[in-house]
Amino acid sequence: MSNERIMENRILGFTTKAMRVLFLILFAISLLFQSAWAGTAIIRLAWDPNQEADLAGYRIYFGTSPRTGDDPAVCGLCGYSTMVDVGNVTTYRIPGLVQRQTYYISATAYDTSGNQSVFSDQVSGPAKEVYINFDGDGRTDIAIYRSSNGYWFLLPSSGDSSAVGWGGDSSDIPIPGDYDGDGKTDIAIYRSSNGYWYLLPSSGTSSAVNWGGDPSDIPAPGDYDGDGKTDIAIYRSSNGYWYLLPSSGTSSALVFGGDASDVPVPGDYDGDGKTDIALYRASAGAWWIIPSSSGTPYGVGFGGDASDVPVPGDYDGDGKTDIALYRVSTGAWWINPSSGGTPYGVGFGGDASDVPVPGDYDGDGKSDLAIYRANIGAWFIYPSSTDPSGIYGVGWGGDASDIPMAISIPSYM
Repeated sequence: MSNERIMENRILGFTTKAMRVLFLILFAISLLFQSAWAGTAIIRLAWDPNQEADLAGYRIYFGTSPRTGDDPAVCGLCGYSTMVDVGNVTTYRIPGLVQRQTYYISATAYDTSGNQSVFSDQVSGPAKEVYINFDGDGRTDIAIYRSSNGYWFLLPSSGDSSAVGWGGDSSDIPIPGDYDGDGKTDIAIYRSSNGYWYLLPSSGTSSAVNWGGDPSDIPAPGDYDGDGKTDIAIYRSSNGYWYLLPSSGTSSALVFGGDASDVPVPGDYDGDGKTDIALYRASAGAWWIIPSSSGTPYGVGFGGDASDVPVPGDYDGDGKTDIALYRVSTGAWWINPSSGGTPYGVGFGGDASDVPVPGDYDGDGKSDLAIYRANIGAWFIYPSSTDPSGIYGVGWGGDASDIPMAISIPSYM
């Protein structure tokens, strides 16, 4: 990263039976990150395959503490909390992790006779977020909030669909995030009529928090303190103040903005693991950002068309939020990658009812282009891991009151 870390270690492992050599070549570990709202955490692993003809598979060992031994035949988990037999594959994603918690990881190889190698070299790194991930599997899920009846309709990438009633007031705004820090996106709404946040954590009891209430308040949740939990926050457009209620500490207020055209676009633009306060000033086509790592504001000119909708995300997969726009008038996405290079455009959309819904739908650590076509209730997704032939559609929604879940919902509500 940046906050994406690539670690490569090559080791030679030996079985405890017959001392037959197993070559275990690890690791390329990609720590996923999606920008804007605090989401759920995952670590993605990849390694080169062994060449033995009788290789049967691999076992991944991990936990929040370093291991205490070198041979699982002697010390079992050896200080790790979890072992997963992943079979004979060369990639694996560990989902449902605590955001920004450092994890220690090793692997072993085993053959068809049950012989297992000693551990590979240990690698470690913090788990990073994936957004709109209700099942915690590391991929963005398709989901809508139906404002006409207060129901959430979820289509997880890993399993069966579901419907949950949570909301229903005409002033409710959906604000999903990982408020309990368990690695899964929680259902939540901000009721602008009374300034309450109603949270339905995936791990426990519902709660209500009064934070806001001014008619100009725009919810801007994010992990501003970097503790792995979504924090409650609002941007008050009438006075340009941000009011933050961190999950780990004391509330604060900061003035940054105030122009009538300002739209909050919080994200981790500096890649330090904390949400940064940021605005898109539509009247000037400018982005204004306060990186949490330095505290020094800066501006970037990018946009300016009256139909531009800010769609920040990590499109280059470097662990930093990229500045990006969806231009409704032309159906073009304009992206300014944080990793360098020339800003570029991609035509994807163009129907008058299209709503941009970027996310990591393929789980490769990069934001994918996606739109929700409201007039037919269809999602069209362009995965970053494929070419245009891999674009696909999913029917989910269609009611006139449906709001698709995305990583920057307040930007266009």
